[in-house]
Amino acid sequence: MKLSYEWIKDYININKTPEEVAHGLTMSGSEVDSIEDVGKDKVMEMEITSNRPDCLNMVGLAREISAVFDEELKELKVQEVKIFGDNAAKIECEIKAKNLCPNYTARIITDVKVCDINKKIGAKLEAIGLRTVNNIVDITNFCMMESGQPMHAFDLDKIRGNKIIIREAQSGEKITMIDGGEKELCSGMLVIADAERVIAIAGVMGGKDTEVTSSTKNILLESAYFDPISVRRTARELTLSTDSSYRFERGVDKAMVRLSSDRAAQMIAVEAKGKIEKIYEAGELSVKETSIGFSTERTNNLLGIEISKKEVVRILSRLGMTVTDQGERDLSVKVPSFREDLENEIDLIEEVARIHGYDKIPGTVTKFAPQIKRKEHAREVVDKIRGILPAIGLNEIMTYSVISEAATSRFSSMIKDIVVLRNPLSEEQKVLTSQLLDGMMKTIAWNLNRRNNDLALFELGKIYSKGGEGSPFSEELTLCIGLTGKLRKNWKEKDRMTDIYDLKGVIEAFLEGVKVKNIFQPAAIGEMFDAAEIILRGEKEVSGFFGEVRENLREEYGIEQRVYIAQIKLKNIIETADLKKKYKMIAKFPFSVRDISILCDRKMENTKIYEMIKDSVSEFIQGIELKDVYLGKQIPQDKKSLSYSIQYGAETRTLTDNEIEIVHDKMKTVLERKLNVTFR
Repeated sequence: MKLSYEWIKDYININKTPEEVAHGLTMSGSEVDSIEDVGKDKVMEMEITSNRPDCLNMVGLAREISAVFDEELKELKVQEVKIFGDNAAKIECEIKAKNLCPNYTARIITDVKVCDINKKIGAKLEAIGLRTVNNIVDITNFCMMESGQPMHAFDLDKIRGNKIIIREAQSGEKITMIDGGEKELCSGMLVIADAERVIAIAGVMGGKDTEVTSSTKNILLESAYFDPISVRRTARELTLSTDSSYRFERGVDKAMVRLSSDRAAQMIAVEAKGKIEKIYEAGELSVKETSIGFSTERTNNLLGIEISKKEVVRILSRLGMTVTDQGERDLSVKVPSFREDLENEIDLIEEVARIHGYDKIPGTVTKFAPQIKRKEHAREVVDKIRGILPAIGLNEIMTYSVISEAATSRFSSMIKDIVVLRNPLSEEQKVLTSQLLDGMMKTIAWNLNRRNNDLALFELGKIYSKGGEGSPFSEELTLCIGLTGKLRKNWKEKDRMTDIYDLKGVIEAFLEGVKVKNIFQPAAIGEMFDAAEIILRGEKEVSGFFGEVRENLREEYGIEQRVYIAQIKLKNIIETADLKKKYKMIAKFPFSVRDISILCDRKMENTKIYEMIKDSVSEFIQGIELKDVYLGKQIPQDKKSLSYSIQYGAETRTLTDNEIEIVHDKMKTVLERKLNVTFR
């Protein structure tokens, strides 16, 4: 964006030098890269961030200067347009792609005299690098650089069928642009067409067939709102970037669509002696003005300086906002339509800070307010999990959050409604991942192909689906664990292959680390066998699952060895987790160990027996360990033998052998009565 120092004086009385203006704009966030002498003018080359399309015009930059230097802004006042004659010229406007063009205006101006623009306007345009063409085209460019609303003028007599149709292009349609280049259009591109052909690419450039020339007598003046994403995509695909597309891509002020048309029409009536006739409008455009509550006290606390309420009101008012006093400290701020980047109070605080001046914020801390809590509970739980899993031998991975549609179909039984991107970078990055399993399997395959065969991995990431509380989409923090290959490789213990119980142990370890009790129950999952669901105690909803990946699914990833995988949603775990640290003294007195072998039904879970042993005589049990599981000829086929080692002890004294035997017998009696087991 180029700013003319002489042109900007039309909108603000400024007694600062160009260098002072450049410094003030730079310090407030609108960076001036250089200042160039152009005739008697000083032109500043500026870097405007993509979220500030309101600064891509002279009025917008004058507003910034007004706020920085506390000078009165001369508002651009457009008088009501007077219609000439009885509207003899007529045209029909139809929008067929309302999602891409919600509002379109077409104003008829007749009997224009096309010639060179007057020197004053021409000098302003040339100063900022625009080539003058003729008075009609130059006025549309002038108004665009003045207010930020791009417009286009068509030769009305060259429009066929007296129709303007705003529609999507058909694949293979062609148009010769004003600059003489021919472009082949793709399906989905937004175009302006008459009854027979395409006459302009919406928001980008007009066509040669309807351009305004010295022989033009009647014109159609277009002013519209085009979808920023549509304009950006079209401009990129056609490698055609213009001043118009640059502004539409970033979002123009909806309130200026009609006003800019009025302004340009009035200038054409003066400069080209045109007769302004009827304006035709299609579609509707709602102009949103957001009201935001603002606290001066919170602003000062965040910035660490004292800014008076009067100064806050001055700054926000100079920036075009309507400020209403709500009491001793609070304000209500109405944000104008040209500042859609301002949505919350913190955005307004940033506006106050940058205009007040970041250089006025002292570099020394005058007061230190200690934070009682530095992290939210959810962050603490996630950090805890990130500490537990590496401590038991797992490595963390990070995979892409966008995957292909084919990858989602591999885990179809676990997928809800997938979220498909409208403008994906490629077919491999088309869907927001609805599970972390695909990324885990690809990571395992990548490592196996490089002979890294023994893997214990985990990933903490988000999965996405349609539908959520107050939102069309939901995202859930999720943990994925993958194990494959040998479990141990050291001189003391023999190597053995990982199995599903190792994965179960990893899950139990991290749940125990955050003090969350769980229940495992067998489940049928299409992509797995020997699978189980994970349910938190007191909850009905399934939080996750684990199991062994089926062979046919492994083959799709080129994996030959067995893989065990788990996926767990962390929302309920985070809410239930207890991170309070409890310290227990090292036992002062010795404990005694008793072994026990239980004969029970094969379907009986170890967890049930474990909990029953613990609850029967909890005050004396110091530890329980499952030592062996036996299935063999010595016991019936429908039975299994579980051997436990139980530690007995007390915190205040040493238990006698007689006391231990009484406690041990009591525990056995409870097991016999409640679980109907026998002892070997």
